[in-house]
Amino acid sequence: MAELRTAHPFHMYDAMQAQPDCVARVLTSQQQTILRAAEAAAGRHRIFLCGIGTSYHAAMVAAHLLRHFMSGLHAAVGQSFEFVHYPTALRAEDAVIVISHRGWKGYSVQALSAARAAGALAVAFTGQGGEHGMGSADFLVETCEQEASAAHTKSYASALAALALFAIRVAECRRYVTPEDATRAATALTDVPQLQRAALGLEAQVKKLAPLMAQRSRWIFLGAGPNWSTACEGALKVKETAYIAAEGLQVEQFLHGPIAEIHEHAAVIAHMAGGSGDYRTAAALRAVGELGALRLLLATQGAAPDDAAAEHVLTLPVVSEWRSPLVHVVPLQLLAYFAALACGTNPDTCRRDQPAHTRAHQHYEL
Repeated sequence: MAELRTAHPFHMYDAMQAQPDCVARVLTSQQQTILRAAEAAAGRHRIFLCGIGTSYHAAMVAAHLLRHFMSGLHAAVGQSFEFVHYPTALRAEDAVIVISHRGWKGYSVQALSAARAAGALAVAFTGQGGEHGMGSADFLVETCEQEASAAHTKSYASALAALALFAIRVAECRRYVTPEDATRAATALTDVPQLQRAALGLEAQVKKLAPLMAQRSRWIFLGAGPNWSTACEGALKVKETAYIAAEGLQVEQFLHGPIAEIHEHAAVIAHMAGGSGDYRTAAALRAVGELGALRLLLATQGAAPDDAAAEHVLTLPVVSEWRSPLVHVVPLQLLAYFAALACGTNPDTCRRDQPAHTRAHQHYEL
C-alpha cells in the first residue's frame, strides 16, 4: 500500500501528470489484445458495457464511441450492480464489456461471471493486477498500474484510450468504416498524449481559479454528447476530493427542472467541444448568468462563441469531438485537485482517513 501523503504533491497529482504516458503505453502494449477482443465482439449481436463510478463514466464514453463510428447503432450501458441484480436476458450471441479500475470490486466481478454463465463473450478492461477478479474474461485488457489515490485519473484516461481503439476496430470489422478511415482514427488516438500534455499546461490558470470556485457551495457540471460523461466524472472528482456538493448533468436535462435550484452561491462548469449540442450549452450559460452563478467554460479552441457567457474560459487544444473526453477531463481533474487543496482536504483518501468514514465503509465494501 502506498504511503499516505499529507501535502502537495499528493498521489492524485502524480497520477494526473502520468496520464499522457499511460495512454501512449496502453495503445501500444495492449494493442493486439484490444484488436482481437474487438474482432470477437464485432461478431456478436448485442454489445453491453458496464462499470461502477468512474468506470461507469468510461462505459458511457465507450457506448457513445460505438454509436459514433457505427452510425448510431445501439450499445447498451449498465451499472454493474443493476446488471447483476436487475439483469438483461443475456444470450450467447451477446458481448459484455466490463470496466473496472481495481479489477476485484464485487459487482463488476459478478457482472463478468453473469456474462460467462450466459455464454456471452466477456471482455474486461482493468488495471494491472485485476486478473485476480477478472481473470475469467475471454479477453483481459490491462490499462495501467493500480492508483495510489482513491480519486482515479490515469486509469480512467487509459481505459478511455483502450475503449476508443476497441470501438474503432469493431466498427471496421462490421464495415461501418473503411480500413483507411479506421487507420486514420487509430492514428488520431496516438495524438492524445500530446493533447493531454497541453491540457495539463492549464495548471497555473486552474490553480488560480480553484479557490474562487471552492467558495461556491454547489457545483453543476454540464455536457452533451461524449462530454455528458465528462461532466459526470468532473462532479464525481469534486465530491471525492474536495467534498463539495456537485452533480453532472446532460445540458438539456439540466434545463428541464434542475436549473430551478441554481442561485448566487452555485458554480456551473460547462463543456463545448465543437459538437451540435454546443448552442444549447451557450443558452444554459446565459440562463444561469441571470441567476448569479459563477460560470466556467471549458472549450476546445475555436468552439466557444466570441460572446461566451462565462466569467472564466479555459481553452483546450484543437481536438475532434469524439476524442475530446480524453482531453476535456484533464482540467476538471486539476480543478478538483486544487479545490481540495483550497478546502484543506486530502484528495487521495476519499475521507477513508477519517474514523467515521472508515466505519461507514465497513458496512458496504465488497
